Formats: sequence, C-alpha cells, structure tokens
Amino acid sequence: HELRTPLTNIRLFVEEALEYCEKDPTAVSRCLNVINDESQRLDRSVAEILSVSQIEAGSFEVKRDDVHVDEMLQKLKVDHEAQAKEKRIAYEFDLPPKLPTFQGDRDKIALALHNLVGNALKYTLDGGRVVVSAQVEKTRLSVSVTDTGLGIGPEEIEKVFEKFYRSKNPMAATVKGSGLGLPIAREIARLHGGDILLESELGKGSTFTLILPVAEEKA
Repeated sequence: HELRTPLTNIRLFVEEALEYCEKDPTAVSRCLNVINDESQRLDRSVAEILSVSQIEAGSFEVKRDDVHVDEMLQKLKVDHEAQAKEKRIAYEFDLPPKLPTFQGDRDKIALALHNLVGNALKYTLDGGRVVVSAQVEKTRLSVSVTDTGLGIGPEEIEKVFEKFYRSKNPMAATVKGSGLGLPIAREIARLHGGDILLESELGKGSTFTLILPVAEEKA
C-alpha cells in the first residue's frame, strides 16, 4: 500500500496534466505539484524498505558529511505542508535563530525527521496541531515533534519502536502505515550516538524527540 498509493496518484495526475496541458495551465501546475509530492513520498518509502534490508543484513551504516540543520528543517517544513493543509492541521515550526552544522549522515537524519513528522500528521485528526521545535545545548541537538493526535498508552510506548508493530488503539487501525518508520528513525539516531524519546498521553497527543550529539562550537 505504501508504494501503490503514490504510484497510483502519480499516474492519475500525469494523465490529468496531459489532458489539460494546452487549455488550463493552472490545472497542470496543480497536477505537477501533486506529482512532485507523491514522488518524494515514494522515494521515502523506498528508502525505508532499503534501510530495513540493510539493518537486517548488518550493513546499515552512517556516512559522515556536513549536516546543515536549518536547511534540513526548512525542507522538512515545505515537504509536509500539503499533507497538513489537506487535513487542516496547524503545522508550525518553533526554531531558535541559529542552528548548528555538524557531521552526520544527512540523508538518514532527514529520513528520520520525515518519519516523525509524517507520523504526527497521519495520527492527528483534522483541525489538530503539529509543532516542530529545536533546542541546542552545547553538545546536543534536540528536535521535537509534538502533536495533538491520538496519543499512545503507556503499555505501547516502547512497542511502537518495534518493526511492523501497529497500535491496538481502534482509532489508529484506519491509519495506513508500514510499521517501519519509527524503528528506522530510532536506529538512525542510535547509529549517530543519539536516541529518540517519546512522551505521550492517550487521547491528548505525543511528543517524539530526536536527540543527536553535535560538536561544541569554539568561541
């Protein structure tokens, strides 16, 4: 389902764009935006599947490069705006004026953050709120994703990080997902020497916090 849905949407909107290519430029532009969004969604799903294969084979490794946190969070915001707008969710970013650049695997960290935000939006009902915030404390970067969604009971706090686990909450049963996003996100965090923490209350929402070590800036 995670692969079939974006592929189906891409095909449908390509057909619509071709139909309106000469007579309605606005419709074509809308179609191209949807195709772009669905292509990125498909890319993330494929990355998840590859990551699981690498984890099981013991070959899941990080490649160190410059990670510009401000740029990464800005892209994160843009990539999920359409999803938030569709559900009328208030999608907000509360960031400090300066964010660090550190050494890490840029693509894998981006995948972890996309999984956290994507989950928050999926499990938040229409008209809810999702806030992404960041905090820097000397040698530690924390990025928190807080939602007003379904929430998670105390008995499931650790289980949601298990591969393929799906919540037993009846309201969550209708939400489509692979059950891979959170396990992969935590694996990425731990490979960087960090972790993902979860605070949640059933019926009130959750906060997932990605913690990563960063080098202390020299004065």
